[in-house]
Amino acid sequence: MPALLISPHLDDAVFSCGQWLSAHPGTHVVTVFAGLPADGGVRTDWDARCGFGSAREAVLTRREEDRAALALLGCEPCWLDFGDSQYGATPTVEAVAEALSPLLARQGEDDAFVFPLGLFHSDHRLVHEACMAAWRRHPRPALLYEDALYRGIPGLLQQRLAELLRQGLQLTPPKEKPIEAAAFKARAVQCYASQLRAFGPGGHDDTARPEGRWRVEIQDTQAAEETS
Repeated sequence: MPALLISPHLDDAVFSCGQWLSAHPGTHVVTVFAGLPADGGVRTDWDARCGFGSAREAVLTRREEDRAALALLGCEPCWLDFGDSQYGATPTVEAVAEALSPLLARQGEDDAFVFPLGLFHSDHRLVHEACMAAWRRHPRPALLYEDALYRGIPGLLQQRLAELLRQGLQLTPPKEKPIEAAAFKARAVQCYASQLRAFGPGGHDDTARPEGRWRVEIQDTQAAEETS
């Protein structure tokens, strides 16, 4: 099984890792919050800003946007049935971890597992925690990506990295070859027309900035103490 990349919502993977995905065709992109809400007729403020008349219309259209974007990058979508928090049905961390564990178990031990740092948004934090739980059960090379749009909040990325260090995680920039795929990513980003409408002019500029990823390992606390 090729690389496995976890996306909280139907756009986060491309917004945060579009260039990386273009360099890793065949990656399976799993979106956690891609399920239809129990009340498909509800209309949230965000969905209204995106131009949708109902939650059902929003989810189905956003899936097609996601399919089109990932096809441009040569990647495959997988949508889980958990509901976005805006629809009032947030799952537990354990439920998401249980859904992700079989996907990890089918991977080779050297295949990359890529998931968000978990910045700002409650859905992003939940997905990060669920991925960490699944990763600890099925250890393999893992990369944490900087959540686009949120990573630009002053001081937030710095605070998050410090928080993860306190949790015993060691994060290091990976050794990666330069990826020249800005044009491919830009085309893929444009596939999410509904979301760009809601963000407004300049609201997604962060997607054009260099992507950030961190190799994550469990810190060797004994070695750290001996060298301190």
